[in-house]
Amino acid sequence: MKNIKGFTISVASVVFIIFCVAFANALSFDYAIKAKNDTIFPSETAIYQLNITNNNNFATRYQIFTVSGYWDIYAPPIEPVGPGNTAIIDVEITLREKDLTGPTLVPVTIKSLDDDSIIIENFYVYVRSTNQTLPSYYPSVALDVTTDSRVDPRQPLSLTIKLHNRNPLNMSDTRILLTSGLFKDKEISTTLGGLEDKTLGVLMGLDPLQQNGTYNINVKLSYKNISIAETDRQVEIESYSEVIVDQTMTKGLFSSQQKITLVNHGNYQATKIEKIPTNFFEKIFTTTSANYVPITENGVSYLSWTIPLEPEQTVEITVTTNYIILVIIIIVIILAIISYYVFRSPVLLFKNAKILSSSEDGVSEIKVKLHIKNRSARTIRNIKIIDKYPKIVQIDDETTLGMLKPTKMLSADKTHSLLMWNLEVLDPYEERLLTYKLKSSLNIVGNLSLPVAKTKFSTGAGERTYYSNDVQLRHKSDAVFKEV
Repeated sequence: MKNIKGFTISVASVVFIIFCVAFANALSFDYAIKAKNDTIFPSETAIYQLNITNNNNFATRYQIFTVSGYWDIYAPPIEPVGPGNTAIIDVEITLREKDLTGPTLVPVTIKSLDDDSIIIENFYVYVRSTNQTLPSYYPSVALDVTTDSRVDPRQPLSLTIKLHNRNPLNMSDTRILLTSGLFKDKEISTTLGGLEDKTLGVLMGLDPLQQNGTYNINVKLSYKNISIAETDRQVEIESYSEVIVDQTMTKGLFSSQQKITLVNHGNYQATKIEKIPTNFFEKIFTTTSANYVPITENGVSYLSWTIPLEPEQTVEITVTTNYIILVIIIIVIILAIISYYVFRSPVLLFKNAKILSSSEDGVSEIKVKLHIKNRSARTIRNIKIIDKYPKIVQIDDETTLGMLKPTKMLSADKTHSLLMWNLEVLDPYEERLLTYKLKSSLNIVGNLSLPVAKTKFSTGAGERTYYSNDVQLRHKSDAVFKEV
């Protein structure tokens, strides 16, 4: 009879709750209930923690009561709750009807006194008989896990675990084990009250270089080392590539070196096109550690590289521009020019000759000119001019009247005679012309070679010598002879 009576009370409460909920206004507050002690003897008090959050934009007062005649409720006075704030109180429920035992639902009304929002919530209470032990329950929990289907490994993996205790069993030693190839196994300890709903948020750090693909996540719930629920979820690790480029420039006196470092911090192979501007002249003196492709974009020339990069791979390119060869060439040219002007002969000597008399039988008279010139801005002293002529001809003394005569006329060797002139001084940029005539008693047929003349003179560095050009005379009879 007692059980029937309790059942009648429960049915009446449920009908009343459905009626009230159907006509209740939209709630202006949120609430949460957590049982602290929901299993009592008839003389004991059940205790629950009630959280009320005000969703209004003004302070609101709340009242807690029950319309059931079988229960007494005590809730401490609640001060007006500010907008968005939460009030936390303990609600105590005491049984009036001492004959009522077993599981039952106590209808508790939560009412807003300022906007008439109202809700009736059933508080589960199990009343133990004084001669009855607490019934045992087999743990039964609904497990649900949600997560994103696609995950960027650079961000934490977010898991939402929802637990629903299907019976009044208080589960104080509940463990959740998460297993996956994405992270190390993680175990979470929690408690779960009778008929309680609980939501847990878990963030799991991932390896940013985790290879892309689909991975399984296993979530297992156990109570006192007994597995009571298990589920699996699949997530897809997204592919990404993040190539970091670092460039450093080192400059020397006549060179520069540019170092380009590329690092792929992604989890997927990337291809990076790197280019640096250049020009035709600079490219001649540039060397690179990797082969490049010359390209032109918008009229600008570039050195270009197409570089494949595996995850976490580093590639380094060195571009060296060295003008030292050009500098050496310029220095050599400058030194050559300086040397030429420093070491060149300040005195020039030119020799030419002209046939004065000839016939078909050959040459009989020749005029020789020696042109000596001081091309420097300083005075040249002690100048000697020495010339040779073949012994097959003789010098014509009569033609030298009024001219500067040779100071010496000697036999040089078996085939040549020697003429020498002495000049005391040649003023800056002064020129002198020496001439003499050569005659032959016999006509000279064919070519006649006159050897080079030379001049010796004194400088601050000592005596120097300069040679003229040689002279080749050709008579027309030689041409005729060759044609025949």
